[in-house]
Amino acid sequence: MLKLYKSSNIYLEIKVFCNLFVTPIPYHWLNQMEGVVLLIRYKRIWFFVICLVLIGSMVSLPSMTKASGGFISGSYGGKTYKLYVPSHYDSSKSYPLFVMLHGCTQDAAQFSTGTKMNALSEEKEFLVLYPEQNSSSNSNKCWNWFEPSHQSRGSGEPSVIAGMVQSIKTNYSIQNDQVYVAGLSAGAAMSVIMGATYPDVFSGVGVGAGLEYKAATSMTEAFTAMSSGGANPTQRGRDAYNAMGSRAKPLKVIVFHGTSDYTVNKVNGDQVISQWAITNSLAATGTEGWLNDQADNTQNLQVPSGKSYTVYDYKAQDEKVWMKKINILNMGHAWSGGSSQGSYTDPQGPDASRMMWEFFQNEVDPPAVIPVTTATPAGGTYNGSVSVELNSNKTGTTYYTTDGSEPTINSTIYSKALSITEDTTLKFFSRDSDGNSESVKTEKYFIKTEDTPRDETTISSNGNEDGFVGKYTADGKSNATIKVGDKGMYNTDTYRGILSFDTSTITEPIESAKIRLYIKTKLGTISILRLDMKNGVFGTSSTIEQTDYANSATQSNLSSFSPVEGEYLDINIPINSLAQINLNGITQFRLKAETTAGLNSNFIEFYGGETVDYAPTLIINSN
Repeated sequence: MLKLYKSSNIYLEIKVFCNLFVTPIPYHWLNQMEGVVLLIRYKRIWFFVICLVLIGSMVSLPSMTKASGGFISGSYGGKTYKLYVPSHYDSSKSYPLFVMLHGCTQDAAQFSTGTKMNALSEEKEFLVLYPEQNSSSNSNKCWNWFEPSHQSRGSGEPSVIAGMVQSIKTNYSIQNDQVYVAGLSAGAAMSVIMGATYPDVFSGVGVGAGLEYKAATSMTEAFTAMSSGGANPTQRGRDAYNAMGSRAKPLKVIVFHGTSDYTVNKVNGDQVISQWAITNSLAATGTEGWLNDQADNTQNLQVPSGKSYTVYDYKAQDEKVWMKKINILNMGHAWSGGSSQGSYTDPQGPDASRMMWEFFQNEVDPPAVIPVTTATPAGGTYNGSVSVELNSNKTGTTYYTTDGSEPTINSTIYSKALSITEDTTLKFFSRDSDGNSESVKTEKYFIKTEDTPRDETTISSNGNEDGFVGKYTADGKSNATIKVGDKGMYNTDTYRGILSFDTSTITEPIESAKIRLYIKTKLGTISILRLDMKNGVFGTSSTIEQTDYANSATQSNLSSFSPVEGEYLDINIPINSLAQINLNGITQFRLKAETTAGLNSNFIEFYGGETVDYAPTLIINSN
């Protein structure tokens, strides 16, 4: 496409010159100049030709290397984009790059105007890339954040956007560690996906009225997520970390959301923070807890003659602020602090563009290398005593306990191999000379002796078949964790857990049976847990299905109990239910919870069968 540089002074001079001679001459002039009409007409034609030639000389194809101080148009992967290059761009220097993803119905021009990012680019000297969604990919020009084909590295829209960035880096001098991505609404949801799938490309993520990673995986789920929140942010945090792969690193994340946003409910902003707390923790240390979603500092501020807003800072264990959330009072679905000349903006809110830039530029040192300690051999069942060594990847001090209590720096210091002669819960952690500590780790050792009853059979739940199922499709399902409870927002009985045991291995008459579940996490209050039983499977197959939530059981509510404090929970199966254990195949159990409806979630998670040492077990006694 041809591009005309109207800012050129030469162009303006030619335009004025041509207007003087191409403008039609009034007829009353011609009546008085009959003798020269023909001559003037010929002159007008020649002037017109000259003007076309001169103006044509100002028309050129867009250059990726020479143009600056304005927009440059381009395309990549079937999508167009605009690149803003600040007027003082110097190819001998390197510059940050800000990638801005517009919302639905918008384009690059509207989004650049609304966010005022180009003016900030001139002031701070960085480049701005505006990828554009096309109507053939989405009729409303929304980024397809809710489709699985656009949620992973190397495919769909994330691949195209990352390719655009690489194309810009090829033609311009860009600082690799200062490439940031931000967006509004659908663009914000896609910016979260970009951070999770391309952490080697981006160092920070800005989220304006957006949603967590994989908040939805279908159009139906998308509307549910927008109105009441997405899937469990803890699980989505793990999913985002898995999406990072070997390139995993913590990213700075800043979230803006209006308290009166009825297009994308503000709970989604909270979920973005919760998701990234998990993702960044795993990326930094390999374990959860390095960063959490509880604010370490809160400020209530006011835009002069504008809106009130609250800023939340989230520090990690390195005492650096890695996440920031800004809730703007009474703001709807908009880019905060934007220009009224753009679409979906609220000029009365704090300046999101500037705050994002300043947050990203407030340098965060790489997280300290945290000690990682391993027990050799790992926990498990052994036929006799076992000698256990604790080895750390860093020089420091290792503390441990063998009674199941949480170790502290006042606990026993490890100095030599531990002799385990009976069932033992070993807990330990290491601390280096700089004071960096890892999270407490647990290994369980079960020691068989001659006195161990030979008539007890232990069957582990199948990790490919156990998990949880949500009440509605939008509530999700998973075979990774057994989750029971509600998702908050005044819902109840959202999640039901499914256990699946191959009971065809039982050969002796059953006298008693119990299920042992190891507690993983607990949030809020669970009043009562109830257990259903199925001689066979709840659905059409043994794997998790949506219908498992409500399909009929062989026995319902066969056991009711309250969760107890401790590492695990034992559920006794009533004597009159033992006959329903399927000796010819699979027996499944369904866990349900009674909770009080409220704003916050109430749920308990148990480890699934894929976690060998903490797998749910069905313990059969045949005495």
